[in-house]
Amino acid sequence: MKNTIKFLAIILISITFQSCDDVEGLADVNFNTSINEKIAFHVDQNQEDISESITLSIDNVDTHDYLNNLETVSITKFTYKIIDFFGDEEGSVNVALFVDGVSLSQESFIVKQVNDDSTIFEITDTNKLNIIASTLKNNHQITASISGTSIAINDSMDFKVDITIDLTIVANPL
Repeated sequence: MKNTIKFLAIILISITFQSCDDVEGLADVNFNTSINEKIAFHVDQNQEDISESITLSIDNVDTHDYLNNLETVSITKFTYKIIDFFGDEEGSVNVALFVDGVSLSQESFIVKQVNDDSTIFEITDTNKLNIIASTLKNNHQITASISGTSIAINDSMDFKVDITIDLTIVANPL
């Protein structure tokens, strides 16, 4: 009889704790948001080295109230493109994109051409995207940097690198 009462007590306690987990799970808030920032570049005629960086923060209108309660952060898409080009139509770059020191891509292109073609460069390495998502969850920001070499022989050139990170977030305010 004592064993039956102990067994029923253990089952009751287990059901109670399982129910609490289920109730807490009901409080999960799922939503999508994006981080979008632009890095401006000015390349003087005959300038070889280029390097710029920017801080990308997950703190926005969608996430602000949940920053201390993030359960998961997943990157659904990470892209960048060249916009707002002006200058040497034959100017080219060989650049690498880094986030918090992790190399994401290396590209060589004629800047005006990828601007005019609206070329979108996408980061698809799942392991690297998971590292970035984890950093965003824990630190709420990352630093993106672009560095490399340029060739602008005929004139200077100006352009921006437009970075977009689409996120799916699960937060739980409990």
